[in-house]
Amino acid sequence: MVTLVEEPVDVSAVFRGGKLRPTAFLWRGRQYRVRRVLGSYRSLKGRYLELYYSVVSDTPEVYELRFSTDGMRWSLVRVHSEG
Repeated sequence: MVTLVEEPVDVSAVFRGGKLRPTAFLWRGRQYRVRRVLGSYRSLKGRYLELYYSVVSDTPEVYELRFSTDGMRWSLVRVHSEG
């Protein structure tokens, strides 16, 4: 099941090897450590760049995070879960 969230989140990230990589995020008062980035892609929205990351934490869900250069902000876009 895919749940559309579209909520701002606080994200910790590193910039390594010329690439941005999320390491943790805070959503609804809970901290999620990014255990693995499953994939990423980029998209242009007008003149702004959006970077998308599918990540897993210690939960069975897959989270889709987005970084937008429009305002330099992070969002949790979707949560993919079984069921």
